[in-house]
Amino acid sequence: MSTQLTAKTAAINSIRIALKLVANDQTSFAPAQNADDIFAAIKPCSLAQVIGESAIDLEIDVSSLDAGIDNLATASQQTLSFSDYFAQAIAHIEQQHTVLLNHPAIPYRVLMMPAIVAAKHRCHPHAYLTGLGEADDMPSAINAALAQAKRAHIKPTQVDATQLTSYKDKFAQLVMLIGSIATRSVPNAVSANQPTDAQYWFTEMHQNRVASFNFSEGIKQHSAVFVQGTELAQASSLVDENRLFLPVSANDLGSMKQQLQQLSTQLAALPDHNDKSSSTAISFMLSQLKQFDQTQPLSAVVMANSVTNAVSEINVMLSAIDKAETTAENEVKVQAKSNLSIEHKTPSGSCFHLTSDKVIGNNGLCFVYPGVGTVYPQMFAQLPQYFPALFAQLERDGDVKAMLQADCIYAENAKTSDMSLGELAIAGVGASYILTKVLTEHFAIKPDFAMGYSMGEASMWASLNVWKTPHNMIEATQTNSIFTSDISGRLDCVRQAWQLEHGEDIVWNSFVVRAAPTEIEAVLADYPRAYLAIIQGDTCVLAGCEQSCKALLKQIGKRGIAANRVTAMHTQPAMLIRDNVQAFYQQALHDQDVLNAQASSIKFISAASQIPISLTSQDIANSIADTFCQPLNFTKLVNNARHLGARLFVEIGADRQTSTLIDKIARTAANTDSHLNAPLSAIAINAKGDDQTALLKCIAQLISHKVPLSLQYLTENLSHLLTASIARENRQQSQTAQLAPQLEGEQS
Repeated sequence: MSTQLTAKTAAINSIRIALKLVANDQTSFAPAQNADDIFAAIKPCSLAQVIGESAIDLEIDVSSLDAGIDNLATASQQTLSFSDYFAQAIAHIEQQHTVLLNHPAIPYRVLMMPAIVAAKHRCHPHAYLTGLGEADDMPSAINAALAQAKRAHIKPTQVDATQLTSYKDKFAQLVMLIGSIATRSVPNAVSANQPTDAQYWFTEMHQNRVASFNFSEGIKQHSAVFVQGTELAQASSLVDENRLFLPVSANDLGSMKQQLQQLSTQLAALPDHNDKSSSTAISFMLSQLKQFDQTQPLSAVVMANSVTNAVSEINVMLSAIDKAETTAENEVKVQAKSNLSIEHKTPSGSCFHLTSDKVIGNNGLCFVYPGVGTVYPQMFAQLPQYFPALFAQLERDGDVKAMLQADCIYAENAKTSDMSLGELAIAGVGASYILTKVLTEHFAIKPDFAMGYSMGEASMWASLNVWKTPHNMIEATQTNSIFTSDISGRLDCVRQAWQLEHGEDIVWNSFVVRAAPTEIEAVLADYPRAYLAIIQGDTCVLAGCEQSCKALLKQIGKRGIAANRVTAMHTQPAMLIRDNVQAFYQQALHDQDVLNAQASSIKFISAASQIPISLTSQDIANSIADTFCQPLNFTKLVNNARHLGARLFVEIGADRQTSTLIDKIARTAANTDSHLNAPLSAIAINAKGDDQTALLKCIAQLISHKVPLSLQYLTENLSHLLTASIARENRQQSQTAQLAPQLEGEQS
């Protein structure tokens, strides 16, 4: 280590050095969709917004180092190195000064100051520098830095900059690391193959993120240890110029057609999208969102990936309305009655719903929580960048890594088939919990009803602010014999029911079969080790001894799809542990004032009862235990919810397990029960692939069904995006204007 650095690193032992990224107003930002735009999520604050230009005691231009390298004659005289610049900065910081590291080609500069000075200026740092180390080998340098940071027990995330020879690249990597800490995303090395989607940086419960920045100079290896600060990155906007979301409201159908035609004309007048005009489309969308009037009787939403496609979506919607009107007019002529019905939804997400001039979402919204086994690899990988504050709050409340079973879900080549029943259950509840918070806290959506499919009942109570400490159940679910050996694994309750010896094998499986329950029940007595576990619309789930199940299916002439999952839920042997399940789920409830404010207005519907469940710990535990252990009749549950008033079912969980089932159940019930002819719709909030598009499609349908909600989260983040887009375009115009005279001179 240089003499200067050796003399000053001791200062870090007595002070924390706060680091804040501030915008370099002279540098043009890359377009947000570019893979190399590593700074897009950092709030574009200026020095004036943080502490003021006059408060900078030392500004270091890192580019001077590369200037020396480019000139061999100068390089021999070069005395300062990257580590020396750290030393210079620390020397000033030790005197309670502020320092600015800058490179003219990098969009952000690094503001450094003592943590106490940052607090004085109410500046929330993105990270803290807590240790520096130098040695002949990198492991020793890292250990020295960790020891100085008082984190020798921590295994840091390592950022390797040892192969970078350009000081510009080293500084860019440093800025990237600080940005990664702010965005809570796993740091990536500078490379042309850098992935567009960063992976969320999970940590152990209540542990800050720690990273070592490793670089080489001469024959020495250097390491700097950074710890996360209190500043979060700006939430990315769910909508942008490539993901248009345009709600339209009207008083009647004629007015709706007029509004859509006007929107089409306005869109057609916008310029074609390019990097220099993206703000035009964003500004137009922001205006459309702000003027949207939810109090109007009718609402529609146009979604598209470009202005041109948005015009096409509007034309298709207008055609659908015209067709519905023509059909209704013909009915009047033939049958002397009018039944105008419009159920318009496109693959892009545009939608408009009208059924007999009535809406179904303003007092019949039901949250549906799916059962175990719906989670999938990399689910919700994109959500943290759109809801950073939510994930930060979840980290303060509990163990997000365990809640989502991150080691399984986000592992390379992850397979959910390798996960245990307990792991699947935990991840499923975690998925539902997060999506519930997105809808209720960020879009102010409040359900009138809630119900769960199988273990989804537990997700329901955990997610809707009924249980006080649902996070505490994670470890218990991983270790309790209910999930590890009773109805999964060794299947101890099955062994007991079948009176098997300890060493006898059980070959267990479950099969989804398209058959009426009566077809299976007619022969079930002949197969005592096969069970009708679930009834769900036009299919059933048969579980038990694999050989018995296959024989039963052969007898009734049906083919079954094997689930290849070992669980004895909803079978007779599970009743042997019913009391254990009841005790496990008897959890403390939130204080009464919280229940009154957030949950008391919701009717909680259970498969175990015809009437909503009372908000008592005992009643909830009994309900879950009965649902868990008894055969599940999901058809009966859905129809009961409809009898109670539920009309719009929104699936709150990973993928779309229940939405298709509910649609099928609704069609079947409408044909057999005149009391169940009321309009009904089922919506999934998530689908494998594009998290944000699936969420927006759900929000669009809720709007079209007239569910009361807030679009403030969309408009706030779109406003930030508009500000950044305008700033980028202004910088590009300025650079073009400066370059034009030079190009003219070259041409002349």
